[in-house]
Amino acid sequence: EYQNGMIIQNILKCVPKVYGMAEIDDRSGIIYEEIHGTDMLKIMAGVPWKINAYAKELAHDHLSIQKPVSSDLWTVKEKLEENLQNAKMLSNENKELVLKYLKQLPDGNELCHFDFHPGNVMIADGRPVILDWMTACRGNACADVARTCLLLKYGEAVNVPWITRKMISFFQHHIYKIYIKEYLAISLKSRKDIDSWELPVAAARLCEWVSENEKKKLLWLVDGHCKKIRRG
Repeated sequence: EYQNGMIIQNILKCVPKVYGMAEIDDRSGIIYEEIHGTDMLKIMAGVPWKINAYAKELAHDHLSIQKPVSSDLWTVKEKLEENLQNAKMLSNENKELVLKYLKQLPDGNELCHFDFHPGNVMIADGRPVILDWMTACRGNACADVARTCLLLKYGEAVNVPWITRKMISFFQHHIYKIYIKEYLAISLKSRKDIDSWELPVAAARLCEWVSENEKKKLLWLVDGHCKKIRRG
């Protein structure tokens, strides 16, 4: 994360500056610039009548960081391949199929955040500050957008009351629809190109800590894609 932060701050201005490493009580940490603001998700929850505007801004913020890069960052395919290898819930048959499918997807050299969602966009003094670059990589920007779509469509809040979880789920789905419509309108990307990354991104997410319900949705999604590929 520290190495990524050092690289990213030389590419983008809309990120917290990284000052160094520190060790306190045998625990290592990163010293970041202090940012005073509120994340976009909390802002949306407070002014639901402005969700459409913020969802559109999310799309613009995402496109603005997807700059061509040449650095020591992992590639998208390297990151996805490692996560796929560690996705124990996948059958060996499906894992091999997804890995083979991943290899034939287009490369790229655009900066990808790979955990881009409203909770990682801080609004400070009216400007966006993008946080949490631990998963940063370089490659095809469509993979990064596919990852955001997946988080908005299937991601679940945990350790919150049922009614709160349902409300967040509704907001997420609405944000997703406005976000992807705006992104497609302002970028040169096609929906087909973005959707082509859904399978490896969803399969790779299975190695992360996600709720049981989200795991079921992801497995269903991956299985459906794999069956479609086998049918040709």
